[in-house]
Amino acid sequence: MIVRLASFACLLLLMPGLATAQDELPYEPQIHWAYSSFMGTGWYKISDERDGFVFRVVPRWRLGEPEIDDSGKREIEYTFRVPMTIGVTRLDFDDIVGTLDPGNLVNASINFGLDANIPVSDTFFVRPLAQVGYGTVMDADDSAVTYSAGIRARKVFLRENFDWALMGGLGYAGYTPNEGRSDDFTYVAVAAEFSYPIGWKLSKNAQTLFHWHLGYTDFIDEVQFDFRPDQVDSVGNYWQLGAAIGLRDDRVRIWALSFDRLGLAYNYSERGDLRGINIQFRSLYDF
Repeated sequence: MIVRLASFACLLLLMPGLATAQDELPYEPQIHWAYSSFMGTGWYKISDERDGFVFRVVPRWRLGEPEIDDSGKREIEYTFRVPMTIGVTRLDFDDIVGTLDPGNLVNASINFGLDANIPVSDTFFVRPLAQVGYGTVMDADDSAVTYSAGIRARKVFLRENFDWALMGGLGYAGYTPNEGRSDDFTYVAVAAEFSYPIGWKLSKNAQTLFHWHLGYTDFIDEVQFDFRPDQVDSVGNYWQLGAAIGLRDDRVRIWALSFDRLGLAYNYSERGDLRGINIQFRSLYDF
């Protein structure tokens, strides 16, 4: 679902919590960098004041299949995941070595999460998640324990050449820093996701699918960003539009890497002027 807390949290990398920007900002930001532990891979910008780049990888291990057999017995799929995030101040594809230079790294985090994909029926699924982690700013004493919980639901409508799904979710995220006060926020979200076959041949053995989605996320309490003592912007909600290419009953493979799908999503909030482009690797129903 479009609960792209990950997408929203990426823009927290742009906040004055950046170790490289602290000397230029004599005030304490209201939003802590630690929320970046939930971000997705991509580029983010808010109010033309900050932009940044985020890399996120999520090794995962699955156990079981979400299904209800002919006797009515319910099987639950469990997924253990270890999201790892690195924020950088500069991304240059012509200078990959410079991008990976330790001096270009802003913060890093590692998290441990567990979710259960529960089939309520053959076409309706619910996925609760709990996650905890730790992150730190490079070359600084700023660190924090992060935590989140959420639940997502998906209703699938299967057609011969056109599948679609309605999704929704509720989530909570927070952090406890090594110094200062803790903070948290909650959000609700809805989304629609569509898939249909196209003529491209990405695999000899699987049909190529075009995926796209439209979603809306609302923050129950508006999240504020202090850029200067006289400038405060807020984000109360945002939209996301995305498109990706995938394979039916198979994964997209590039060299040694494989993905559920591969595409881009655009995030936009009129209030707070949030903009971001993040890379899509899987359905919004997955965390």
